[in-house]
Amino acid sequence: MDHKRIEWLFLIVFLLIDIYLGIEILRSPVSLSNTNTNMNNSNIRVEMRADGIELPNNISTSQESGYYLAAKNRDYLSDKISSLTQVDASYSKSTNTLTATPKDVIQLKGNKKDVLKRLDMFKNDSRNVPYGMQFKYEANMSGDDNYTFVQTSEYGSIYDNSALLTINVKDHMIENYTMSYIGPVSPVRELQSTISPWHAVRAMYTDRELANNSRVTKVKLGYSKLTEVRGSTILLPTWLVWVENKTTKNVTLKRVNAYTAQMIQTNTSYNVEK
Repeated sequence: MDHKRIEWLFLIVFLLIDIYLGIEILRSPVSLSNTNTNMNNSNIRVEMRADGIELPNNISTSQESGYYLAAKNRDYLSDKISSLTQVDASYSKSTNTLTATPKDVIQLKGNKKDVLKRLDMFKNDSRNVPYGMQFKYEANMSGDDNYTFVQTSEYGSIYDNSALLTINVKDHMIENYTMSYIGPVSPVRELQSTISPWHAVRAMYTDRELANNSRVTKVKLGYSKLTEVRGSTILLPTWLVWVENKTTKNVTLKRVNAYTAQMIQTNTSYNVEK
């Protein structure tokens, strides 16, 4: 296939992606102005307190911004195994997941800060972890025996099972790790304004996505998978909301479309033991 035909194929793919995203925006419009809502914000806060729902202090009412991003679907990890000389590694093609165990004992001594520093040294060494420097620690998804790192980009962090590194620890030693990698991402539309963190939590409450006797422990902006189009994964800005059940202490990570305030039904439940 000559260079000209390849250029035309890429142009067609991105036009299809742009058409798809345009349809999504038209189907799910959202007003980003500061107009009055059906329920007064202060009244909603009073109702939340009456339902036993706690929010972070000073949750922001300011809008932010983000892109639709695209990542080309391909296998980035299997050809990296030969370069992982300090771990025993295997790759699952069905799940696009790499699993590895250190060949030598790696002790994790000291306080939490010391442990994280040692884990950073481990993952940032390409003989241990491929693309490790592109992953950053996510405390909200980690416990004492497992440390979760999410893939980063110049546009923001990606919260998806296809962009995750989890290092497991046992008896103060690195036991093994599992990772997936979505690859480079690029914008497919111009920068757009998002709703605010408060707008996202308010939408969850009015849509009955916040259970009584729960606590919102963290709200942050990241990227989540929207769909796949012509061999590419499309990501969109998402308000990630961690909700803790006060009784069971179970934590649920919920996702709100940061453009439309609609729930994204790919929630992740997990227990964090401290």
